Order: sequence, then structure tokens, then C-alpha cells
Amino acid sequence: MTRPARFHPTPPRRRGRSFAPLFALAALVVGAPAPASAANLLQWLFPKRDVEVVAVTDTTPAGLLRRPATPANPIYYQAVSAGYRDFGGIIAGEKIPPKEEVMKTIAKVLAKQGYLPGTAAHPPSVILIWTWGTLNTDREFSGNPDDTEGRQINRNQLLRFMGAYKLGLISKEPGASFQNEYLMPGTPFRDADSELIYELSREDLYVAAISAYDYAAALENKKVLLWTTKISCPSLGLALPETLPAMLALAGPHIGRETAKPVSIKATDKFKPEVKIGDPTVVEYLEKNQTAVVEVTPPSPVAKKKGAPPPKK
Repeated sequence: MTRPARFHPTPPRRRGRSFAPLFALAALVVGAPAPASAANLLQWLFPKRDVEVVAVTDTTPAGLLRRPATPANPIYYQAVSAGYRDFGGIIAGEKIPPKEEVMKTIAKVLAKQGYLPGTAAHPPSVILIWTWGTLNTDREFSGNPDDTEGRQINRNQLLRFMGAYKLGLISKEPGASFQNEYLMPGTPFRDADSELIYELSREDLYVAAISAYDYAAALENKKVLLWTTKISCPSLGLALPETLPAMLALAGPHIGRETAKPVSIKATDKFKPEVKIGDPTVVEYLEKNQTAVVEVTPPSPVAKKKGAPPPKK
């Protein structure tokens, strides 16, 4: 299943589709050699896209003081799920994977990296909060009939999620100086890593994020962030239920481990990511100790309408 068509409200604020690429495609078809079959024609027109993952982890000073998790010396956690969320523009008809399947997949990926659900015998030392969903481009249209592409208004959001601040493309936090916030993304001199992230920030993304907090501090009503791992994947031509497990498996080795810059991993026919645990002891542990997940629903932001007065305080 490929991505569904975008929802187009009135007035339109999402991506438009130009006919120009269709004309160019038709010209290519006419001038190209005839494929051997209809299947080959479809494959030639719409080549299969590999899952390409960008993973980035930020570790806080408190997190750097912690020992790393390993399968031989695991770290035990309490799980908190914020569930599925649309962080950017909206696409109608997005197929959402069952949350139970997602949580099982996350638990397996974490176990492979040395993170296991806490029990009475193994009390948790960290709280792991995770979420997954989409981060699509959001576009604003001028109302001009010739404006078929619109203007992307959330590119900085995509850049930050993919860790572009580690490449000098943007400030880490919004609200920085004018130079950091608006001039850095236009820097004309970019290396291959920067160019990749810059180009991917124009695309719709599937995303997942996992953050670790100190458990003992939480019991005292204190928030001590240890690390955050953000995982993204261009979603065009893919479906979230099939893609999310591959995303998590590819990004697994970078979960909870500081990355100097965003790491790009690509799945190919030669390398098929699978969520498997090799250690039978860990498999038995997960089977006997089902991950207890606290589910939370983050508050939804109030949508702003053009010309509407600000809400009363």
C-alpha cells in the first residue's frame, strides 16, 4: 500500500500537485524503449523505494554520566507511550498500525539494545517515553491558480527533528537569532550529509521518538532528561504499518547512544532489517514479563484560523 492522497481543505494549506511533471513523464514514456511487460512498465515508472532512515540521538550531561545499556548488562525501564501523532501537515486516509503491535516491536528493538521492562525483581532505573506517527510537510497556498506547489511553512520543524543543528544548518531551538534561524538553512556550501538532510526536509516523513528520564528523579516529581533518539524516514511510496518496524530495526544501534551528527541508514535487498532477538534468555524474559505501558494522550494544540481573534484569557 502506498501513501494516500493528501487532504485538501478550503482554503487549501496542503501540498498541491502540478501537471507539469505528468507531461514530462508522458514525454519520457513516448521516447523510452518499450518494457517487456505491464509489470516492468510499472516498475520503470514507479521504482520501488528503499527504506531510508535518519537517526539522531542527543544525550544530556546527566545522561553522559550513565553507563550504556548492553544485552549482557541491561538497563530496566518503565514504559510510557504517547501513541500515534501527526506532527506536521495532514494526509487523509493514513493507515495507522495497531498500537499493540507497535509496542511489541519497540520492546523487541529495545531489548536487542539492552533495555528491558522493569519488574519487582529488576526495578526500573529509567522511564522511556515513546511516540510515533508522521511529520509531513505543511504548505500554504497564495490562492493564485498558478501556485500549484505552495510554500512550505514547517521546513525548520523537519530540519530540527532530523538533527540538522548538528550539521550547522539551523539552530537547535526555535526563537534563536535571525541569522541562526533563517540564514543558516540557506547556507550555499553543504557537504553530503548536510545536503541529504536539507533535501529530506522537503519530503513527508514517518517518524518515531524515544526519550529517557531518570526514574528516581521522577518519583520526586523532577524531570531529568537523559537522552532523546529521533528516527525519521521519507514516506513517499511506503506504508507506515510495514515501514515502522524496519525503521526501528535500522535505527536500533543508535537508540540511547549519542550521535555526533545525524546517521543515515538505508535498507536494500541485500540487507533486510528484521526485528529479531538472538538471545533466547532475553526472549524468555520478554515472554514472561510483558511490557507494562502507561498510555498518555498529549494535549492537542488549538488550531488557528486566519482572521480569527486571539482566544480570551
